[in-house]
Amino acid sequence: MAGLDSANLKTLLGDVASGRLQLPDFQREWKWEDDRIRAIIATVTLDYPLGVTMTLETGGASRFRTRPLTGAESAAEREPSLLLLDGQQRLTSLFQALYVADAPVRTVDTRGKSVRRWYYVDIAKATGSPSDRDEAIVSVPEDRILRRDFGRKVVHDLSDTSGECAAGLFPLRIVFDTQRVNAWRREYEKVDEAQNFDLWIKFEDQVLHPVRSFQVPMINLSSSTSMDAVCAVFERVNTGESPSTSSNC
Repeated sequence: MAGLDSANLKTLLGDVASGRLQLPDFQREWKWEDDRIRAIIATVTLDYPLGVTMTLETGGASRFRTRPLTGAESAAEREPSLLLLDGQQRLTSLFQALYVADAPVRTVDTRGKSVRRWYYVDIAKATGSPSDRDEAIVSVPEDRILRRDFGRKVVHDLSDTSGECAAGLFPLRIVFDTQRVNAWRREYEKVDEAQNFDLWIKFEDQVLHPVRSFQVPMINLSSSTSMDAVCAVFERVNTGESPSTSSNC
């Protein structure tokens, strides 16, 4: 009925973007807070275990209404090949933060207020101790301006590449776009060629390579799996992401 496998993260997020991987309509809406998104990004950059994702092949007797993951709404018209039963919160967070280059992540702050955020990684901190990786992942407001003193003082203006490079903050939204990464690197090295060249080599090895090669463990249920079995599996595994989860199978 099921097989344990793994999938490259970039490939999996590409499947989300294309609509090949969608959600059964009984899944609840996605909503992870900003701090949890930062934490899961740190996990991926360190190549730490992410947790198993579960999918169901379509085309069998069990039919579900489907919808795309949040951020991939343009793929709604495509007929999916796989349905995501477990891992929605993780994959949606990573999809919006690492794959969608032209829109900020729709998330909530610690008070539950809706916010939009871009995610960056501090190159200098990320190339230090792995224990500092959480602090190296930086959440930036929608206008890409980092402020302090209750918004009165601008710390970094990240609204263009020169500002990002000057601050040493790499935009994670381009991490899988080799052409844009290379262009960003050239601008970064112009800021301080002697220092930034060496820093970039470490950053590429310690951060970019783990993200690009990251493998997501997957259990894939075959299309012959009965609806009762799908619902039973969903009820059993999906409670791990939220204690308030309920299913409408």
